[in-house]
Amino acid sequence: MIMVGVIGTGYMGTIHLEALSRVGGVKVKSVCDVNLELAKASSQRYNIENAYDDLKKIIDDNEIEVIHNCAPNKYHYSITKAALERGKHILSEKPLAMTLEDGDDLVELAQKKGVITGVDFCYRYYPLVQEMAVRVRRGDLGDVRLVMGSYLQDWLSRPTDYSWRLEKSECGDSNITADVGSHWFDLIQFVTGLKVTEVIGDLATIIPIRKRPKRQVLAFEEVKDVETEDFKVELEEYSSVLYRLSNGAPGSFTTSQVCAGRKSDTEFQIYGSKCSYAWNHKRSNEMWIGYREKANEILIENPILQQDNTSKYATLPAGHPLGYHDAVLNLFNDFYDIVKHNKETSAISRPTFETGYDEIKITDAILMSNRKRQWEKIQW
Repeated sequence: MIMVGVIGTGYMGTIHLEALSRVGGVKVKSVCDVNLELAKASSQRYNIENAYDDLKKIIDDNEIEVIHNCAPNKYHYSITKAALERGKHILSEKPLAMTLEDGDDLVELAQKKGVITGVDFCYRYYPLVQEMAVRVRRGDLGDVRLVMGSYLQDWLSRPTDYSWRLEKSECGDSNITADVGSHWFDLIQFVTGLKVTEVIGDLATIIPIRKRPKRQVLAFEEVKDVETEDFKVELEEYSSVLYRLSNGAPGSFTTSQVCAGRKSDTEFQIYGSKCSYAWNHKRSNEMWIGYREKANEILIENPILQQDNTSKYATLPAGHPLGYHDAVLNLFNDFYDIVKHNKETSAISRPTFETGYDEIKITDAILMSNRKRQWEKIQW
């Protein structure tokens, strides 16, 4: 039995705990949060032995082999480094760290310690995203000509909406570009097998003054009748990026959290020389295939019709769509397969610390481009 410790029991911590409860051969021994009551609530819900507000009790526990880092962004580096120094395997929320230097340090230390690493870029683990990636690599799409898409939300569309992600001290130099933007760029790099080599970004703060609650607010919590104070927003709530891929193909991406009616609207389109592919998170069990010379197709998530190395992610019969929790579970299963057997079992690459470092590079280049108002190259 692999013993696990989860640090951070807010929104993402709960997502991790839910998925971990479905991974065979794994037991969460301890949880930790600065809000001890939150940690205790999670321990009771998931029948976990220990709940702490001191993360050292988890990191220093010799029985715990794996740490899940679900704390807010500003703690990712310090927690992960402390766990690495104790030789723990780590699955971290993104971003891996808030700066390039810290990300590089974590990648180097993980390699030195010989531990298994992962970053929760879970959207690539929807069955049809995996299927799309295999088909692109097989040549079904032909040459990748252009890629475009968006990720739109509305949970911060009012001046009374607040999240720690809007705080530079908590989140670093970027809000939405680093948050959901990193998910989107991971998707298109994963599916195409290409790197983003050059970007030009246009970022904007849409609501410059917000009402900040004077108590802790959890992600996506509906806040009512709470005392507030004015808060000046320094980070972006809108981000639009033009970019080039490593084969020269152009692309575009737009994201914002102030789009009323858009809850979690993620989509991307890949146009190739033979056909085109598109996927939308709201219809995650559908893969659109576009042709010029014949009728378009919709592939419904189906383990019988998918490739052998992607059908394992479609764990239900056709017509029973998987969801977000299942995508996280698919990622965790791949991660724990290598922890258990010390060999990769996924057909194509899973997200590691190197993947997380790549996304910091892209975000950093977008921020630099926005400041300079010019194209910025990414060094790979």
